[in-house]
Amino acid sequence: MLERRQFVRNCLATAALTCTLSIVPTRSFSLEDSVKSQLDSEFSDAIHRVASVRETNRSTGLDVTHQFDKIMEMHSLSDFQTYVSQRYGLTRLKAGVGNEEFTSLGDKVLKEFDKRFLAHDRLTVGFRYDSDWKGIIEFRATLGNLGGI
Repeated sequence: MLERRQFVRNCLATAALTCTLSIVPTRSFSLEDSVKSQLDSEFSDAIHRVASVRETNRSTGLDVTHQFDKIMEMHSLSDFQTYVSQRYGLTRLKAGVGNEEFTSLGDKVLKEFDKRFLAHDRLTVGFRYDSDWKGIIEFRATLGNLGGI
């Protein structure tokens, strides 16, 4: 009886391990440490530029994509997407305008970068893909505030 319990435990452990290993993210690319370090610095700089915009513009919705131009000049969209995915995670959806992945950084995260952000600020960083999800065709970043400025 004891051997049978041990056998069942081993089977269950193996099944659980197999199920765990079969759940793999669709994108498992990794960036080199030097590229990650560069992107950390450049992303922080871009967030500071967005904070400068926020300081002078209290609109509830702003397109701040151009604040990330330096990143776009120095890195591929796929490297930047991988960086954002690894640091903040991305939500994937099929929208009316096409296939998209995005993440939103809330006011607490933003204020860790720069205190000039306001309560309820939210920076949404997104990527639009072609119809088969193989190529990134557009990057966008918007700063919103639904708290009433």
